[in-house]
Amino acid sequence: MSLACYKPVWIARSDGEREIKTKKHGREFNGPTDVQLNKKVSEDDYFELLPVYHEVAQEWKRILGGMLHREQKGQADQKWILVDFPENYRLYKNVRKDRDKTDAYFLYGYPVGRKKRYKSALDFFPHLFHCAPEWIQEVKPLPGRDGFAPVKKEAQPIKKENVATKPQNFATNPQVVVKQQQRSSSQDNKPSKAAALKAIPATASKVVPPVANSALPRAPAPSVITPNPLPPPKSSEQDQDAHYGRYIYRPGELTWFNRGTAWGLSVIIKRDLFKDQRNQDRPRYLVQPLSHPFAHPATKVISAETDLRPWLAWSAPSPTHQALAATNPHYNTVDWKAVIEGRYGVGDAEVDGSILAAKTIDDSFALIEPLSNNTTTTGERTYNGMFLGGEKLWVGEPIRLRPGNGQDILIIYQIIEKLKPNSTNVASATIHVVGDIYHYTTIPYTPNQEPAVNPNLPIRLRQDLDYRNRITYAKLSNRTISYWKIIQAGARLGIDQIKGRWYESSMLLPILHTNFQQDLSQGIITDVGSWINGRGDANSAAGKAGTRYKDRLETFGKAVPAGTKISKGLDGPAEENVFPNASAPAAMMASLAMSDAGQTQGQGQGQGQAQGQGQVQGQAQQVQGVSDGDIAEFMNLDRMEDGFTQNYIEHGEQF
Repeated sequence: MSLACYKPVWIARSDGEREIKTKKHGREFNGPTDVQLNKKVSEDDYFELLPVYHEVAQEWKRILGGMLHREQKGQADQKWILVDFPENYRLYKNVRKDRDKTDAYFLYGYPVGRKKRYKSALDFFPHLFHCAPEWIQEVKPLPGRDGFAPVKKEAQPIKKENVATKPQNFATNPQVVVKQQQRSSSQDNKPSKAAALKAIPATASKVVPPVANSALPRAPAPSVITPNPLPPPKSSEQDQDAHYGRYIYRPGELTWFNRGTAWGLSVIIKRDLFKDQRNQDRPRYLVQPLSHPFAHPATKVISAETDLRPWLAWSAPSPTHQALAATNPHYNTVDWKAVIEGRYGVGDAEVDGSILAAKTIDDSFALIEPLSNNTTTTGERTYNGMFLGGEKLWVGEPIRLRPGNGQDILIIYQIIEKLKPNSTNVASATIHVVGDIYHYTTIPYTPNQEPAVNPNLPIRLRQDLDYRNRITYAKLSNRTISYWKIIQAGARLGIDQIKGRWYESSMLLPILHTNFQQDLSQGIITDVGSWINGRGDANSAAGKAGTRYKDRLETFGKAVPAGTKISKGLDGPAEENVFPNASAPAAMMASLAMSDAGQTQGQGQGQGQAQGQGQVQGQAQQVQGVSDGDIAEFMNLDRMEDGFTQNYIEHGEQF
């Protein structure tokens, strides 16, 4: 089931706590104990954190989304799924290897501590329902508070939950985005478990205006946060990537590319603009498919951005060789000659090479364009950009953050390498980004009262915001308008907190979302960040800095042909930007690949024939009876959609 069949929703607020204060031990982690998390203490009974894309976590989120859809009377043709659990709630697996016991799953985060944990999605739903109040029909500004208060239905008396308010930090709580409802930052009332599981009456009650002297406590007016000025670009390529609507992808980035009837993995080695039939500038890219070290497919010119996808759009499947799939090795540790000779069983060496190479790239980072060297006085160096995972990031542009459930971004003002005291060894240095954090905020649309334009936002961010607002306030009813609200200036975060590049919803969502035009006709445009993964998700390594390389080519290693060059574009020599002839260079590259493959074939032919399982055959690396159709099916787009981190595969009962 593809992602388009589900409507991603996220939660308005959360009372979850990562740490709690206890009288006996002071502050302690709100989850399994250190002993329980230590596999070495008891290999037969221990706890492990599940990533948000784990199939069990997906199942919990699908069940919770379905119940929320039922209780909030969602549209009959929709299915809902949570993008993530409420902030600071985390799902753990209790691994039990005893024959008489089965694995169990527990959701931690409730503010009273680890003694209160949820054993199933059904067990957690009444509390989730409290965090996602179904009675919001419209929102009104609440004086003295930073946000909006729900206007409740008239005959809906519900008890309050006595839970301490979570202190505000830079990552505002996630919000439910369901149809045209608005976020709420106030404390709402909790229904009982029985009330939570009852359906809401189909007819809406009369909406009562908020009482002037509300019983809700008033907080002091928030202080004004002054954004930092946007740093100017320091290179031509950086300036070009700052323009709206010019290029989605960048040289050196990892992408999926359309091979015809299937999709493969490649890296972009150059790009330029060409004139289409209407004499308009259109982007085109030269991509190098990834492979194993002994044969490489020819480069391919991609002249339509619909034939590319960001690496984070899908999750890579397991290798086709079961022996590789079982161990999930690093690309550089695989005996590729043995794979080609058939000693790893049935599979496709080229496909598996691309998958393992892509995962290696996803786990990497490399700093580019050093700006200063102040190691003598501060121990810090600054850079103009970096490759992080499959993507290229620049100073002066927005990035997605892991805190805030995908709704927070940071505008990079500095990329800093911090060396250890009395050391010049970059291998042990820590990398930070410094910038202002913004939260995507939606409010009711009132003519002539639009939020002021923030000149300190990148032009890409502002123009995409204009596009999205034109969609939402063009509706005849329930008009809304959104803006980027600064919530912290000068934040300093480790690169493990970076989810990935920020993409324009107005540019990428029409490519990823098959029902994009239908949504537009209804005044709906979702954030494209909820449709793609975060860096590290494909390796079960979300939230890790990864392995550092000196440059991008070292990262690619032998997954690309020797002599491969990544174009520097406008900052490099003109000859680097010349695209190959459509026939001659491609034929030459294919010939070279065939030659390399032929040598490998000769080495493994005897054994392959003895086993009766076939040979390596040319560039396509068909091993042991794997046909072209098998490869096409393996990398088929419809199947790849089932590999999304946030695609929502159906299991069991459907809501």
